[in-house]
Amino acid sequence: MIVLAFTLPPVGSAWRESWSLPANRDPIAISETDLRYKYFAANVEMTVSGTPFIRPSGHHPIIDLGLSFKWVEKRLAVGDDAAFGFTERREVIHVRGAGPTVSIESSEYPYRAEADRSRLLAELARFTESVHQRLVHEVAGIGGNPVVQRLRPSA
Repeated sequence: MIVLAFTLPPVGSAWRESWSLPANRDPIAISETDLRYKYFAANVEMTVSGTPFIRPSGHHPIIDLGLSFKWVEKRLAVGDDAAFGFTERREVIHVRGAGPTVSIESSEYPYRAEADRSRLLAELARFTESVHQRLVHEVAGIGGNPVVQRLRPSA
């Protein structure tokens, strides 16, 4: 079983404030660096076969993770290995395997799990699509930003 989900921080929390752009910011012109590392923190969970690779108690920049997952999805779709890291820590999650099953491992913890490649691909695609939809719903005009557009299913 694969759980790959996110929730927004509660209203009133400092993390939720990362979902509000300054009044004078044009959402289309916000740089990739700012979008990936300054805005839009969320609680993310990634559990594979009961192994918690990302615990929902932390806050992660959702655009950075979404774009990382999109890259992992593209690599896995062509049979390559992939990896993604985190802005706030050294850990890297490796996804390896050429066949129908991939192994997922943490570089920092003794976490290892296996997953069906096609199921993982579907979950990664669903996650990035839900990130895109939530951003467009929550932040007026952000859908026109070229970085956010890369999270769309067709991108």
